[in-house]
Amino acid sequence: MSALEPFADATAIADAVHTGAATASAVVKAALDRVEGQNSAINAFSLVLNERARAKAAAVDDAVKAGSAGPLAGVPFAVKNLFDLEGIVTRAGAKLTQNDPPAARDADLVVSMEAAGAICIGAL
Repeated sequence: MSALEPFADATAIADAVHTGAATASAVVKAALDRVEGQNSAINAFSLVLNERARAKAAAVDDAVKAGSAGPLAGVPFAVKNLFDLEGIVTRAGAKLTQNDPPAARDADLVVSMEAAGAICIGAL
């Protein structure tokens, strides 16, 4: 994340991405690297969306270059596994739901956050 602290707040991250001090791709890579390095001990994430997050970050970087990035550009976030993520089974923390069909679309919260430029990196 170059100029950012590892646990910078959303405002600092978005400002850095908007000004070019950091890219959304670098922010997301750093966040995903932290998850990969610490989740086995912490067990906070039930699902990490590596490919999706990297693709969304690249799109945010393109939006920054075009001058159309949202106010939360590059801010990584995760949602409780009660929220639908398109193509993913919404587990709700239960084994009972593991064979349910995957969600047809993202939950409204995820759609709104990503429309503002934030990037969902996984489910908790």
